[in-house]
Amino acid sequence: MTTTTIAESLGAPAGRLVAAGGHKLHVAEIGEGGRPTVFLHGGGPGCTSWTDYWPTIPYFAADRRCVLVDMLNYGYSDAVPSMAKSWTFQGDHVALALQELGIGSADFVCNSVGGSAALALAARHPELVRRLVLTGSEPMHRGAGPLTPELGALTRELVGCFTRGEGPTKEKIREIMIRLEYWDPAAVDENNLELRWHYMQQPGPQSTWGKAANMMSGTPEDLEELMRIVQAPVLVFWGRHDVFATHQYAKSIADTVPHGDFYLMDRAGHHMEEERPRDFAALVTAWLDMPVDGE
Repeated sequence: MTTTTIAESLGAPAGRLVAAGGHKLHVAEIGEGGRPTVFLHGGGPGCTSWTDYWPTIPYFAADRRCVLVDMLNYGYSDAVPSMAKSWTFQGDHVALALQELGIGSADFVCNSVGGSAALALAARHPELVRRLVLTGSEPMHRGAGPLTPELGALTRELVGCFTRGEGPTKEKIREIMIRLEYWDPAAVDENNLELRWHYMQQPGPQSTWGKAANMMSGTPEDLEELMRIVQAPVLVFWGRHDVFATHQYAKSIADTVPHGDFYLMDRAGHHMEEERPRDFAALVTAWLDMPVDGE
């Protein structure tokens, strides 16, 4: 059984490796016709765009071409041992993959580190980004910090112990999902947990989360100055119970980009797209469907 078949047997869509400069990114597409909509995942252990967005994708795919891109060092995408600047490096390679796919402009829906990469992409390749939704991202240093000091300590503890002792395990991923990613522990789906554990065994995740090293294998640079030149409309969509940053920090992202909107979702944490998938899709698609200048 191939690794691709294993993922598909756990519900992941079939995908392919797409050239992105000297590397390759794994891309899966769902939905035919409609505006291309690129999904970028967060940075948790075993995360891919499918594991982050699987419950909400059917709502988007009803009338959109959903392009699920896995960034370097995630899923089946290439492993890269070192990145000088994480966000711009990742964003530039996503841009190269989209050009290879013949996508000239798209909407973006992005979680956490994916949102930071997308902001860098929007600043450096503005023609590719029509509208951009980000959730739980920390693209700038000013004001960054956990929701509470206690939750910051918990994050350091769980991330730090992930590689210690017996090393990464499926139960350690479960604990991170329950205590850091979700507001409601019942949101943890056993099949999705199994899929994340499978992806964790791949070379990219093994080179980052699999070792006591920076999970991005690079420096997450401060994007504040680049954010000020992003011309695409940006929706900062935040979970009220996101442990990684405050609501005030989230709003400051919307205040920093030239065309920012802000929405705070109740009963949701870092992965509201999994906890409230129908509500998330309804709000996001309504915002994405609004015309931009020139349409």
